[in-house]
Amino acid sequence: MLTWETGRAASGLGVKVGGLGTYMEELPAELVKAAARQNIDLDIEILSPCFAHYDKSKFTKLDLKLPVTMGGVTFQIEVYQYVFPDGQKVTYFWDKGQLGWTNSTNIYPSDHNIEVRLFATMSQAMAAYIKQANFETIHLHDYHVGLTPFYLGDDDLKQLGIHFTIHNGTYQGAFAPIGGSMPLLDQLNLPGEKLYQKYFDHAGSFNMLKACMLKVHEMGGKVTTLSGDIGATWGYAAELKQDYKELFKNVPIIGITNGISADYRPENLAELKADVLKSIQEKRGAYHPLFCNPTTQNEMLARDHNFDAKRLNIRTELRRLLHLETFGREPHGYPYPILISAIGRLADQKNFELIAEVVERVVTYDARTEFIIMASGANGNKALENQFFRLSNTYRDRVYFNNSNNLPLAKLILAGGDFTLIPSLSEPCSLSDYEASMLGSIVIGQAIGGLNKVRDCAYLYEWNGTNGRKGEADILFEQIKLAIDNFRQNKEYHIKLMSAAMAVESSWDASASQYIEMYRYGLLNKKWHQQRQSVIDQFINSLGEDKAMFSKFFVPVERSTNEDLDWQLKESLTKVV
Repeated sequence: MLTWETGRAASGLGVKVGGLGTYMEELPAELVKAAARQNIDLDIEILSPCFAHYDKSKFTKLDLKLPVTMGGVTFQIEVYQYVFPDGQKVTYFWDKGQLGWTNSTNIYPSDHNIEVRLFATMSQAMAAYIKQANFETIHLHDYHVGLTPFYLGDDDLKQLGIHFTIHNGTYQGAFAPIGGSMPLLDQLNLPGEKLYQKYFDHAGSFNMLKACMLKVHEMGGKVTTLSGDIGATWGYAAELKQDYKELFKNVPIIGITNGISADYRPENLAELKADVLKSIQEKRGAYHPLFCNPTTQNEMLARDHNFDAKRLNIRTELRRLLHLETFGREPHGYPYPILISAIGRLADQKNFELIAEVVERVVTYDARTEFIIMASGANGNKALENQFFRLSNTYRDRVYFNNSNNLPLAKLILAGGDFTLIPSLSEPCSLSDYEASMLGSIVIGQAIGGLNKVRDCAYLYEWNGTNGRKGEADILFEQIKLAIDNFRQNKEYHIKLMSAAMAVESSWDASASQYIEMYRYGLLNKKWHQQRQSVIDQFINSLGEDKAMFSKFFVPVERSTNEDLDWQLKESLTKVV
């Protein structure tokens, strides 16, 4: 499995910027369990860059240096390995000149002309490593490692199962290179004239996502994303197919909906355990308490606050401690305050601007509804950050805003709040909806991507762009009103919805089993390609002296990337299965 992020950030030997890190942290172990259920002995190795903040003294340095050529200059990439306590092996690729600038929060270059060279360097090294290893299948994750198949070459790919998972189609590695696209490929040690038009050219731009998708599909592999079904009828798979029609017109995409570990359930959540919080607090030091309110700090560190659907009294206590932490007072009075939370990054995709637009309307509609927002600026989005600060200053008793990165506080917000806002423009997988739902905070958001998987226990709205920004704000406000009204006037329905949210099915079992089936399919598809060639060879040999004559007249009708034999096989399978 090739990836830029491995998760396991707490170990100091991994990194997690977004959902990709969580996915890579959890999926391998789930795949091993799913394979065992199918009587398959599966061995997984993760290939990833070695970022500068990793302590390489903990790794095993391999007696292996991989040659990489960039701009006509060849240099060596060092290779390290580490096996985590749970048995997961990670192979790291290191070059100080390429990765020396990275740290725990900064691993992606902001300049496309720089990033493509970094991604090419690591992909070239990974390909060289794969060539000397004994892998049966390779699984690529996002375009950052998407150049690897081109460095492997068709001869190696004919022997390997290969698949590609798109984690966020918004980011495609698409740009106009300085100096032109074909020369760029030549500098990356790839034949530009041979590859650019067929694979990388998309609407006149250089596109790494497109190139990887086409190559994987051409070699018989599957292109997947993180929500939806095999038919791509819903979720992010359906949205990618619709939103990027030109990109996917020749490449079928499937959805395999993510799971999330049971560790995120309230009865298991580490951030509700006193010993875990004490350990985190020790690392922060006495002058940097996890929680600002003394009562919240003392009580959270004094005892465990794990709960489940039969122990909601503990959740009520967490609600009280959250209110003390965010507003500095007990949540007394009538009617009881409603706590609406939002946690995330102030990135365009997360659409937190919409939250800022509806806050005043909501606090006017219900005098005891309060907002708890925890979000940090992304890509220099300080304007929105300042807007939330202004709202919190204007409505000091109604709006709380925190721009820090405090994981225990984030978990307390989810565990103590009533509703969680997720008005994202896209959510390929969405883990935040799982987390909020399992902790009893009902999701209010757009029915998009992976969020659709909680639609039966959430307030999700459909929006088709009508009336622009105002129309979107209006429809979000209506959903919030509905949630408030049910909380106030239809308590039985609210409790039923919360119970359904806490019981949401989030295990990896089904999706991990589908991945195993996909890997098996990839290997079987290799057999089909080999036998397909045998059919062609047998026919050609049967022509005898007529071979030259037949070749002169035989001009196939041009069609898409799918070949006639593939369609004949599909039609035959349909009749049989």
